[in-house]
Amino acid sequence: MPLKVERDSAFVVLTIDRPETKNSLDFATFEALRDALVDVARDTSVRAVILTGAGHTFVSGGDLRELRGMENEVDAVRLSDAGRTVTRAIADLPIPVIAALPGAAIGGGAELALACDMRIAEVRARIQMKHVRMGVTTAWGTLPRLIALVGPGLAARLVYSGHEISSAEAYAFRLVDAVVENGTSVTTALAWAYDIAQGSPSAIAHMKALFREALGGASNGAGDVYGLERERFIAAWSGADHVEAMQAYFARRPPVWKPRA
Repeated sequence: MPLKVERDSAFVVLTIDRPETKNSLDFATFEALRDALVDVARDTSVRAVILTGAGHTFVSGGDLRELRGMENEVDAVRLSDAGRTVTRAIADLPIPVIAALPGAAIGGGAELALACDMRIAEVRARIQMKHVRMGVTTAWGTLPRLIALVGPGLAARLVYSGHEISSAEAYAFRLVDAVVENGTSVTTALAWAYDIAQGSPSAIAHMKALFREALGGASNGAGDVYGLERERFIAAWSGADHVEAMQAYFARRPPVWKPRA
């Protein structure tokens, strides 16, 4: 199987497991990722997802052996739709997805990492928006995410040059949120996931929806973010988890959250 799915307490770790191809993305891997994300979305007990790669690579890009000879518009549509289905599924999940980068995230691998809510890179990791060097563009809703993270000037530099950057540069550019010792990205991601799990599942779902709206990820675009924030706040405030949080605070005990509806 190209994808390993493991449960760790309230968290799911998805490991792209094709070390013989440096975890390149073939259509079977896209399908496995899509199916795993569908399963996660249905399981209201899952509080966060960690996405990583086997060995010392996150994802090296598309599987060029499979893509070789696939050069017409039909093939382009198939590849674009396969990747966009996965990145949209990540964005639509009502729980955070943390990318743990044990090594290189190249081309489509960089796009997949950018689709996640947070990114943790190991020292040896590097990121490369290699697309123009392969004669193609980004395809999975990546450019708005990249611009939101680093600004238009730096985004242009990264995508126009296809320059490979180190983990330290990626952190300075705000492409990743932490750089950790080699071999510790998944452990760190699980620690972050544990912190996330202390919050209300429904409030986190509302917050993720707000992030999606603010980044223009919904059909109505970034539009009235204030109105959306107000709407989500009202829904969360009047929900059972806010009531429980207030009661727990005054009782000086940890809150007991209800599963996400």
